[in-house]
Amino acid sequence: MSSDDGYALVFVDWVDSCENVDNSDQSVYELPEPQRIFQVGFLVHEEEGHIVVCGAMKPMLESFDYAIAIPRVAINTIRTLVFEDPKAAEDL
Repeated sequence: MSSDDGYALVFVDWVDSCENVDNSDQSVYELPEPQRIFQVGFLVHEEEGHIVVCGAMKPMLESFDYAIAIPRVAINTIRTLVFEDPKAAEDL
């Protein structure tokens, strides 16, 4: 299901790089590891090598907020979110 403006709402399970906030004089036991990320938002752009998901959009301004480009090689799964029509649920 797409939003009223034509963008699918998606859940993306992906892996991101990571670094420690204090990034100097680290012991081997303090080294960071990649992080698993759950991203939810509007799928606003797709290319062969990446997708772009936005957490918010301003239809009147035709702009997006909180955009992130996610490399396809880092993606475990993408799921389109499907919601029931609230009006149809009220009729039950």
